[in-house]
Amino acid sequence: MLKMIIADDERIIRETIFHIIDWKKYDIEVIGLCKNGFETYDMILDENPDIVLTDIKMPGMDGLELIRRISKTDLAVQFIILSGYGEFEYAKAAMSNGVRHYLLKPCNEMQIIHCIEECKKDCCQRKLTQQITSDHFTAVSSMQHNIMFSIINDSVCQNRTFSEIKATYESYIDFESTPYRLYYVYFLQFQYLEDFLEEFSLYCGKHLPKVTVHGIYVTNTLLLFFQNYSVNYQQMELFIRQRYYAGSSVSLETESCLFSCLRQLLSVVLEKVRKFGSIYYIDNFHPIYTCNYNTNIREAQSICQAVQNGSAKAFEQLPDLFGGIDDISFLKQLSSNFLLKLTLSNPELSTIQLTEWLMAIEQETDILALKNTIIGKITDILRRPSHIASLSPMTQQIYDYVEHHLQDSNLTLKYISEHHLYMNVDYVSKKFLKETGVRFSAYLTDIRIQRAKQLLASDSSGSIQNIAEQVGLGNNPQYFSQVFKKKTGMTPTVYLSRICKKHDL
Repeated sequence: MLKMIIADDERIIRETIFHIIDWKKYDIEVIGLCKNGFETYDMILDENPDIVLTDIKMPGMDGLELIRRISKTDLAVQFIILSGYGEFEYAKAAMSNGVRHYLLKPCNEMQIIHCIEECKKDCCQRKLTQQITSDHFTAVSSMQHNIMFSIINDSVCQNRTFSEIKATYESYIDFESTPYRLYYVYFLQFQYLEDFLEEFSLYCGKHLPKVTVHGIYVTNTLLLFFQNYSVNYQQMELFIRQRYYAGSSVSLETESCLFSCLRQLLSVVLEKVRKFGSIYYIDNFHPIYTCNYNTNIREAQSICQAVQNGSAKAFEQLPDLFGGIDDISFLKQLSSNFLLKLTLSNPELSTIQLTEWLMAIEQETDILALKNTIIGKITDILRRPSHIASLSPMTQQIYDYVEHHLQDSNLTLKYISEHHLYMNVDYVSKKFLKETGVRFSAYLTDIRIQRAKQLLASDSSGSIQNIAEQVGLGNNPQYFSQVFKKKTGMTPTVYLSRICKKHDL
């Protein structure tokens, strides 16, 4: 479902547009009705909508300034502009900033729906293109496979409850915000599994490029699941059912299920697969047997817990634990799980560092070198100080990133989520709000004004323009003054004059 904001300074217009159309029928969720540009801008930063239907003339920040500011960020928002006959020049200016959709007032229900449908096509194409061109896809996909393998091991081999598992890994994967699709592939015999996966890998490379496909194989049944996109999956279902293997007495069949989030999917899947004695996790279209090393897994969990508690003796057991494993694929998965759990207890470590470690492990081909790499990474973690904090490592990483990049005028939670945390921005936004009690845009504004006050107080001779640039608001001095006055009750100039008087005293 795509998210949309309606912005117009006339209440009757924005509420009429909201009420005359059954938005859910068109797979649209209207997440906000805004009365001016400032309110719309903050909501865009917080909610990362797909579509914004906005009037041009609004108080404070008009629609053109709103579009211009958003166009300089990494947010891919489809704007639909509402304009009267006398405002066509404004509309042309908006289109120079990439706006493709325009509605002339007064407009009717069908005109709005037609425009929305065009926007939906653009949004879906953009999301798929983003996945295809993302430089981070390999790193993100590798990390997601490692996490999913760890979740399955925790559930099957340790018999942990799903609530415990979710609490362990929710800093690394979105359990709540992203819809998932699950396919059951029935009557797939084990001797044909690798052949099927090889063919399916080629199919996905062509038709579902850069989509991370997870899989679990149990007796004669393959479960495939991935984030749901607004595409037609009938071709994929036909491809699966048409696979034929000489010697097989039955043809393959499929069953599809759609889940609103990963939590909902896993609560069903894990309950089903833990009943089987032999389970294979499908990592990048390669099956990995998860249960033939149950002893190693249980021993690794015990040692991991002891290491986290500071036991030097437990640390000495690591070479023996990893030394007894001669399956390099399993060693990669087990060690990745070990590193994941160690970093959860150390907020000093960023998701980027963990991802780089997991990538180094994944790329290693020599098993002896891999064992040395693992011991080295674990030693590195244990040498770092661990701090107890009330906030999750994810939120602390957001704080740190903002602290070091405050001067970036186009700083957004979307950029931090995707390029620093490797997480879904909707999930990060909700978790940040839950932990801090404020939305990211409000937090960012507060930090910027707080830093501006510090700069004004420490250097009263500095120009207001220079200070605005240092806090990421230099590209619009008027906006800086408006926000500063809203937060402090006075303009930067008045604040500076009062600081100077205090210094004179």
